Amino acid sequence: MNVKVNSKDIRIFKGATAKDAVLRYLSTNKMDKALVEQVVVNDQWNHEIDIDAPLREGQVITFEINTVNEE
Repeated sequence: MNVKVNSKDIRIFKGATAKDAVLRYLSTNKMDKALVEQVVVNDQWNHEIDIDAPLREGQVITFEINTVNEE
C-alpha cells in the first residue's frame, strides 16, 4: 500500500503501522533507524498518533524527531 510520510510517497506492506512507515522513510533517506525511538508522529490533521497505530492506503502522516534529552 502507499502512504505519504513527511510529504514523501512510501510504499509499505498492507497492515503496516506508523513505526513501519517511519522506518521505511528513515532507511530510504539513509538516516539512522534508531531515530524511530525519538519520533513524534502526527496524522494529516496534526493530531498526535501512537507509533503503533495501523495505517491505511493513502494515509498521510508526518513525524518530527524529539531532540529533548530526558534526564
